[in-house]
Amino acid sequence: MLTTTAAPVNGVPGLVPGTKLLGEVISWTCPGVAVRHADVVAALRDAGLDESVARQLLPRHAFARACKALARDRIIRPVAEDADAITFQFTQESRAGDKYEYTLETMLRLEKATGRVDCDLPGLAALAQDLLDRAIDHRTGSDVTRLIQRLFDRHADLFPVREAGGVYFVPQAHAAFVDKVQQFLGRVNGRLARFPVPAGTPHGDRSVKDAVAHGLAALIIEHRTAIASFGDDTRRDTLDRAAERIRLTRHKLEAYAAYLADARDRLAGELAAAARELYARIDRLDAAPA
Repeated sequence: MLTTTAAPVNGVPGLVPGTKLLGEVISWTCPGVAVRHADVVAALRDAGLDESVARQLLPRHAFARACKALARDRIIRPVAEDADAITFQFTQESRAGDKYEYTLETMLRLEKATGRVDCDLPGLAALAQDLLDRAIDHRTGSDVTRLIQRLFDRHADLFPVREAGGVYFVPQAHAAFVDKVQQFLGRVNGRLARFPVPAGTPHGDRSVKDAVAHGLAALIIEHRTAIASFGDDTRRDTLDRAAERIRLTRHKLEAYAAYLADARDRLAGELAAAARELYARIDRLDAAPA
């Protein structure tokens, strides 16, 4: 068993100096997080992370949140949409004896660019506008989780440890990036748990291999599913993007070959088969008459 005589790092007991690490198992929580959009951007900036992942919440998506508070005793449905606005129907629901009755309350118009709300009931319009503005300006724990996943998609790799998600293996090469994510989470009242995985333990080596192999196998399945959906009318730029994704997955196979052991050749064969399917479709497209 490894002794832990080194100083703790990020709250984790230190391993013996010189211990080779495969990476870390991580999990984050954001219970009850409600943070302003501007504070999220500042926290990303201070942690040295990509601020562009914190895009403003679009009014139409923010209004979906506002509807949760507005929907008590009423039904809210979108009924029309054009380039500028979405119109929602508000229908009051009431019960008379053993029957439900439904009465049109109002039609509400949401401007998609500005988030301005307008309807014939001033009180309801003011309430809807207030709830919408709060939804646009604040981020929830779910928002923070999606943001972190977007960061990893761009800059590192997460390999699920369990099918339900929420717990991931991160290769050691990305430890500095995980440090930044931990700093960011601390600023927005979240928490990141980190568990180093030393190399050379039978259970640890096998679990890491399985997690990385399953993650890459899932990527290859995504490629083959997408390729199977392509037809003769598929745009060439769509095929080119699919080829680029396969190239990136091939790069991951090479980068994580040491983790995969005997699974590498199998995965490489499956990826090559996916590539052949894609290139065959590209050849058919190139041979088709204009």
